[in-house]
Amino acid sequence: MADLNQRDPFSRRVTYLVGGLLILRIIYAAIFPVNPAGDEAYYWDWGRQIDYGYYSKPPMIAWIYAFVDWVGGGSLFAIRVAALLFGTLALLLLHRLTRSLFDSETAWIAALIAAVAPANSVLSFFLTIDAPLIVFWSTALWMFWRVLSGEGKTGSWILLFLALGFGHLTKQMMMVFPVLAIGYLLLHSKTRRHLRKPVLWITLLGSYLSLIPPLIWNAQNEWITFTHTKHHFVDASDGGNVILERIEDFFSFLGTQLGVLGPGTAVVLFPICLVLLPKIRKLSAPVRFLLVFGALPLAGMLLMALRQGLQPNWPAVFYVSCFALTAAWYAGHVRPKFPPQAMRKHLPVSVAISIALVAFFYFGPILFQAIGKDGHKADPSRRVLGHDLVAEEFEKIRRTQSHAGELFLVTLGHRDIASHLAFGLPDHPRLYRWESSGTIVSQYEIWNNPEEDGFVGKDALVLAPHMEKLPSRFARGFTKVEKLDEFTVRFSYNRERTFSVFRASGLKAWPKDPPRKKNQ
Repeated sequence: MADLNQRDPFSRRVTYLVGGLLILRIIYAAIFPVNPAGDEAYYWDWGRQIDYGYYSKPPMIAWIYAFVDWVGGGSLFAIRVAALLFGTLALLLLHRLTRSLFDSETAWIAALIAAVAPANSVLSFFLTIDAPLIVFWSTALWMFWRVLSGEGKTGSWILLFLALGFGHLTKQMMMVFPVLAIGYLLLHSKTRRHLRKPVLWITLLGSYLSLIPPLIWNAQNEWITFTHTKHHFVDASDGGNVILERIEDFFSFLGTQLGVLGPGTAVVLFPICLVLLPKIRKLSAPVRFLLVFGALPLAGMLLMALRQGLQPNWPAVFYVSCFALTAAWYAGHVRPKFPPQAMRKHLPVSVAISIALVAFFYFGPILFQAIGKDGHKADPSRRVLGHDLVAEEFEKIRRTQSHAGELFLVTLGHRDIASHLAFGLPDHPRLYRWESSGTIVSQYEIWNNPEEDGFVGKDALVLAPHMEKLPSRFARGFTKVEKLDEFTVRFSYNRERTFSVFRASGLKAWPKDPPRKKNQ
């Protein structure tokens, strides 16, 4: 930000806003440690076994976790700092993009409404795939506009190529960017001339070469990422009234987006995008640019929501452009018939509502804990509570065992049990997971099992959701199985979970065969 003119009050505001948020978030992360979310612990475990492909995603998030773990010595604080650095960088990139498209005032408004959006707080706290993805997407957007507008030269083409390549390695959604880029160029005669530039095609299509490593990995692992991704687009109807289900899915998706964006921002952002979209070819180049990379795919998401349930974070990258477009409306650069221009004066109210939601995200858990209702369904931290206590109780039992350091550890149940336990135990051991269905449903089924890692004849300590004895298929893989203990952990003020701990002696062979059907 060294090039920001100190005589520009709007750029100074952005500096104070983003810098202040960065400092406050670092202080919060240091004072109020929060358990890693399920995906965070899962990706952290990926980072301990570096590869060029993984079960559900390309490898970038694992590489990032490996680096953060190396720099931060395995601390949760390092993970939190990495997340807030990505979130901060995303705001700065949005500011620079919007300033290139319009002016400093519009860029200030874009940074403001994005900074107070609850989504940015989540993005800056939990280190998941969306944090780096939005940084790479925003960089690609800015660099692409620079080269089209003549501001950027060779360096901008290189940064565009790198941002696209790193984005492809982060999440499958990045693959849409080159398609949207070509679509934007085709829309108008003044931009079609760029299609004759070889550097454009080398950059956009060449970026897909970064996918070669994960493609090779998938070819070696039964194309498991493709299989996993495909199920997101399968009709998940439960056999009831299909029309009612579709309506419910649609409004459920819209409801989550109110929380993601902040209600005040959402009620103007969606109408602006949808009202301007039919006029896309008649609008100025900056507005067309934002509509193609924001409103157009967002409209596609809304149509998908009429067919199936969508994850709240799926449109995340499209909101980069939508924030800039909304800021342009507030600054008067676009004037659709709806929302009415009179609503522009309500920007302070919209910002205040979002700030209240963000304050609840950060301090709601503290309030619920103070009144003894931590984990309440309204508690923002309810999904991350209790996992550290499971690790503590398991470690107590583990210490009582003979030759405890030689035991390999196994979990049954959801993959989160394995990843949280690996993160929570003081020595961060390697955790194995047994999947009762005999199919691959997580990264744990792809990694080596204990037999392949040379534990034949060794004993295991097994953690499972409450049960009196282990499944017979699992037990047959060992010489002897005995239940050691069980413990109950309070996950919230009204929800407890009981876990059972077994010692399985003398591994004979890791049970991998799927269960037989009842008629066999």
